[in-house]
Amino acid sequence: MRAAIVVQRYGNEVLGGAETLARRVAELLAPELELTVVTTCALDYLTWADHYPAGEDEVNGVRVLRFPVPKPRDPKRFARISDKAYRAPRDLELGSEWMRAQGPHSPELLEHLRDQGSQYDVVAFITYLYATTTEALPLVADRAVLYPTMHDEPPLRLAIFDEIFARSLAVLFSTPEERELARSRFGVEDDRARIIGVGVDELEGDGARFQAETGVARPYAAYLGRLDPSKGVPDLIAHHTRYRTGRPDGLDLVLIGSGDIDLPAGNGIHALGFVPEQLKHDAIAGAEVVICPSPYESLSLSQLEAWTHARPTLSNATSPVLVGQSQRSGGGLWYENGTEYAAMLDLLARAEPLADAIGSQGRRYARENYSWDRVRDGWLAALSGVARPARADSP
Repeated sequence: MRAAIVVQRYGNEVLGGAETLARRVAELLAPELELTVVTTCALDYLTWADHYPAGEDEVNGVRVLRFPVPKPRDPKRFARISDKAYRAPRDLELGSEWMRAQGPHSPELLEHLRDQGSQYDVVAFITYLYATTTEALPLVADRAVLYPTMHDEPPLRLAIFDEIFARSLAVLFSTPEERELARSRFGVEDDRARIIGVGVDELEGDGARFQAETGVARPYAAYLGRLDPSKGVPDLIAHHTRYRTGRPDGLDLVLIGSGDIDLPAGNGIHALGFVPEQLKHDAIAGAEVVICPSPYESLSLSQLEAWTHARPTLSNATSPVLVGQSQRSGGGLWYENGTEYAAMLDLLARAEPLADAIGSQGRRYARENYSWDRVRDGWLAALSGVARPARADSP
């Protein structure tokens, strides 16, 4: 079977939940299929500026076709149009203007799928949000699968997304909450819906090694991910600053990930930026608790990674997915505001046997439900179920 995965960015250096998922899925499927990843040359999702050379590439044994983005995104223009579009979500013309500003718009990528899309048996689009899906999926709708990685956020209400959900032959989800959101928002029927989930790697971590390499000597909570307002990081910083003001001997906060957020000095906040994978797992292993502050999640890899190290999580109660995962696993608590954040964090920091028991429950849940073998089999079944015979000439 010849298959393509279309995603807005792709590469080992690319950070982001949907992009990381796309890379792991591609590496799982490549030994089983004749697979091509179709993507842009962008590395930075804020501008879509070309970073990688256009043309054919190979990443971890996966064939990749990269296409340029001739016009980078203008963040200020995008913000202005977003305000208008979110106030009139059913306005298709305004929604289309929003998508042109959002990007990434790659005419050569669209031309490839328009002219050669029928040479793939099936084309899977990972994440619903970007122009690489909304502009490209209709070109190959007769063989399209959508993995939307969706959550309840302002763009989801825009009418421009109705078509891609309606025309996809199968729609794949990470969690039951995501699947129900697709039912309520887009009317996705059960015969087109599959909950595939994700896998999680169980890697060794050494908290003492993390402390030795970074100099973080005090007990700490950890956040893993982009330093971005959409991930709830400004609220996390504010909550933690108030927590430390009220409890000066409380946990430090270690931030692992890159971004453009102003961080206050002091109050035990350590911004380490992007770190190697092993050091990230050392940080998780040494943490008293892993914080998941995003209000918008289709699935939290940070939550799952914390549980593989038997560390409890503390999650934003605004996210139904994070709360649902915490309830199903028994692996974490959640908070709705700064007062609850401080109380829950203090509880986990001071009641070590309780924190360890919660983390252990999370590890059992992750081991039982999030194997990559299960994900691979689910993807293969979904792709096989909608595949159409490709033309004989190779893409």
